[in-house]
Amino acid sequence: MSVYALPNATAMIKTVAMLFGNEVKVTPGKPLDTKVGSSNLIAIYVDDDDKPVAAVLCDIPFAANAGCALSMLPAGAAKDAIKTKKLEQTMLDNLYEVMNILSALLIDEHTPHLKLTVLYPDLGKLPADARAALSTMKGHADFIVNVPRYGVGGLSLLVV
Repeated sequence: MSVYALPNATAMIKTVAMLFGNEVKVTPGKPLDTKVGSSNLIAIYVDDDDKPVAAVLCDIPFAANAGCALSMLPAGAAKDAIKTKKLEQTMLDNLYEVMNILSALLIDEHTPHLKLTVLYPDLGKLPADARAALSTMKGHADFIVNVPRYGVGGLSLLVV
């Protein structure tokens, strides 16, 4: 059993609906790839000793859709980012905020504190301690999130 919590679809819907509206849809998904070159983005969460204890991976479509939706950038900007696989800095900044809010799904009254440290747009830039921690993260919850008016993308939440 994991030290940290993992959300079910109901908890995920409740959280992302606060961000993107009640029309958001969340369904079970497949685990996202943690390999370098996968083009997935990763947020690393640490405990009070600054040890990596959780991660949230997202694919480019979720990153672009969520990054645009949070500050109501045009849906066309998200589509362009998905097509080119390049996110504007505003999208990345907004995605960081989304990942920070998602940290609430990884803790409850029984878990130790954790906090978001860094969002890496390239898995190849992960520091050695975070890369090593990924191999110890056995708990995961995987979702497909449909951001209203923007589109569908994948999320994987991993915990030690």
